[in-house]
Amino acid sequence: MEGFIPELSNLAGELWREFVYILPYLAFGVFLEAIIRTFKWHVKIRKVLTHFGIYSILLATLLGVASPLCACATLPLVISLLLGGLPLAPAMALLVASPLMSPASYTSLAKMLGIEWANLIVVCAVILGLFAGFLTHFLRRYGFNEEQLFRKELPKGDFHDPNYPVEQLRCECGQQLSHRVDRCTHNKFYVFLARFWEGLFKIGKFVLLGLVIEVVASQFIPNLWITNLLSNEGVLQTVGIMFATIPLHLPQLTAAAMVFGFYLPDPGETIALAKGPGIAMLIGGPVTALPVMAIFISMFKRRVLFLYLGLCIIGTLALAAIFSIFPPF
Repeated sequence: MEGFIPELSNLAGELWREFVYILPYLAFGVFLEAIIRTFKWHVKIRKVLTHFGIYSILLATLLGVASPLCACATLPLVISLLLGGLPLAPAMALLVASPLMSPASYTSLAKMLGIEWANLIVVCAVILGLFAGFLTHFLRRYGFNEEQLFRKELPKGDFHDPNYPVEQLRCECGQQLSHRVDRCTHNKFYVFLARFWEGLFKIGKFVLLGLVIEVVASQFIPNLWITNLLSNEGVLQTVGIMFATIPLHLPQLTAAAMVFGFYLPDPGETIALAKGPGIAMLIGGPVTALPVMAIFISMFKRRVLFLYLGLCIIGTLALAAIFSIFPPF
């Protein structure tokens, strides 16, 4: 017991130092997201998705990359858009691209892993979103269309209605602090402050979770073994990391915080993260989040689930293979 308390204090101190190091960049990203959410720019763009035909795939991909929504928030949105007449192809592009990038993700990745990695993940998110959208559009003739998606017919109605009969899709955003502030004051500045607080708490907990996992793992797993696994290009490492992340709930900021903690680079130092394993972890983990898979299994037909998983796994491995042949940063 005498040795346990100092060790715990050591872990807590290390965790705090790492979190404070990236906090300013995390806060700046959350600041940008709060502005987007306060003025509802992503909502305004979302409403025009149904009017651009095949070009909506590109628009949906760009919206997904810029949107502050995570995978768990995007899936109910996608279902509501499908019920509102959006074709499956842009819906799939939005669903794949959205968990991979956001303003907070970009600023945090740039601080933790370097601006080159942040830019690479943006490129991967756009490519994977377009790949998912256009391949789904091609597969329409093989039964992947809006008439053959759901296990059962979903009732019409507003997901924001607290009495909407499908609990998994029922949105509880009306209970959020920012919505309560908006109803009481209609003051944009106060709403912005509330959204900033919500975003900082929501995103900060994912970063903190990644750092906790990293700090604890470093005590039981040789750090050199982990960094060697992530630093060396190789098919086995890439495929192994890709499939290891599938059953995990690993949001991108959690994955990035884990990687950052294993390397703990000095200011200005570039970490030796290999592109193949790095893409497998930072792209493959977020798009296969467990809560998303649970809704897929309960709501959609199996072919749609397998299509989504196939797009995510094949697309991630292809991106890892393609970018691993480029010179390191």
